[in-house]
Amino acid sequence: MSAPNAGRQSPEPENQSSKQQSAPTAGNPNQQGAEPQQGSQQASKDQLAGLESNPTGPLDQAAKDKTSKTVN
Repeated sequence: MSAPNAGRQSPEPENQSSKQQSAPTAGNPNQQGAEPQQGSQQASKDQLAGLESNPTGPLDQAAKDKTSKTVN
């Protein structure tokens, strides 16, 4: 092996274990078959329907009060 960081390379094919030599068991590991059901998709959409596009934060009003110019 001629890598600058020895130990970070895979072993030579003749030295690899059988698990390293075989192909991966999953064709696409991100597709695990756990798609949400239709009812849960609709529930998620219902929750999103009532949200504001940019809600105010808990300290927004306090910041406005501190920086506003008021005449007493």
